[in-house]
Amino acid sequence: MSYVFKLRPSIKNYEWGKLGLQSTVALLSKSEGFQVDEKSPYAELWIGTHSSGPAVIPSLEDTKLIDWISTHPDSLGKNISNSFGNTSGLPFLFKVLSIRKPLSIQAHPDKETAKVLFEKFPGNYPDDNHKPEMAIALTEFEALCGFRPKSEIESFLREIPLLKELVGTKTAEDFMHNLSDLKPLFTALMTLPQNKFQPILSQIVEGFKEDHLNQELCQSVRELFLKTHTQYPGDIGCFCLFFLNYLKLEPGDAIFLAANEPHAYLSGDCVECMATSDNVVRAGLTPKLRDVTTLCDILTYNCRTSEENKFQPVADPNDPFCRIYDPPVKEFAVDSISLEHRDDPYSLRVIESASVLLVVKGSAKYTYGNETGDFGVGSILFIGSGCKVDVSRSHGVLMFRAYCNANCT
Repeated sequence: MSYVFKLRPSIKNYEWGKLGLQSTVALLSKSEGFQVDEKSPYAELWIGTHSSGPAVIPSLEDTKLIDWISTHPDSLGKNISNSFGNTSGLPFLFKVLSIRKPLSIQAHPDKETAKVLFEKFPGNYPDDNHKPEMAIALTEFEALCGFRPKSEIESFLREIPLLKELVGTKTAEDFMHNLSDLKPLFTALMTLPQNKFQPILSQIVEGFKEDHLNQELCQSVRELFLKTHTQYPGDIGCFCLFFLNYLKLEPGDAIFLAANEPHAYLSGDCVECMATSDNVVRAGLTPKLRDVTTLCDILTYNCRTSEENKFQPVADPNDPFCRIYDPPVKEFAVDSISLEHRDDPYSLRVIESASVLLVVKGSAKYTYGNETGDFGVGSILFIGSGCKVDVSRSHGVLMFRAYCNANCT
């Protein structure tokens, strides 16, 4: 069989997803004959070999990609087999997310923590792998990402006396006077019982509504705070807006999240790539299981500005149509390839790694050896290691290609 073929992804209908054809996930799925319900949420599209959402091969009667790879391990290539072996499928999981309401305040554990959590609580943590991840915006995209600079957190404590009262005056002043370790302050907040934090949360909401909290820094989060509280009324996660950076990304902008970094995606559509894992430690803005103690224990508490949390792609020096998102992990990297109207062939870079290619805009033809096929919005190709694929007759194509980043040290 050919080592280049189309895949069908797994679709996730989580409650926070955009509804119907407002969702990029639904639009991409619709092109492959998927029936879209306008009242249903379409949150995530998974392309990979993770057991929670395996991709399948339509031309082989929906054989799972992981099963096909098990009988064709050479398709993975040396980049994967040398670093990860050739028995576990793809080391990366490629996704599209369409977000209508905020995801949980969360972090993904490092490998050591993931192994412990999987051993103790396999029902809550379904694998033993870490989960560094990268999101690339397809639309305007909002997120909370990493802790704010300590000076900003101190300013919130000064501008909102109720917040200082909530975490405890001594804990707050120890931090404010010395800008010391953030962990005691954040842990004191997130572990408060509901009857302690809800009255103060209600007062802060009223303070924003009546414009009593009118200092510049408070005003910068006013609209987002009130919107988040409307979506998750009475949730302790609302306080995280005073601690985490708020980022607004434009299409093509990216963020990279190492293990143990706090974050929450708020709205918009993105492609996302990560190590093959589904481990999430949550603490707020969610109806799902919260593991607050674990989250507070594993966080890095690195404080940076919003701009420092953005991840910049680099131009491919050999290809003017390609930008490379090359994070500091071995499991994955992503190419963004943009082709305007052209009839002459464009050759995808030959990589010593299995890869998956997702078309999000436009249409084209692809050629592999003597094989030719059409692809358009929502088409997904598996490309075996070392395979040369040409693209022709492209019409406004934007596609993303995920692969193993074995050159990372």
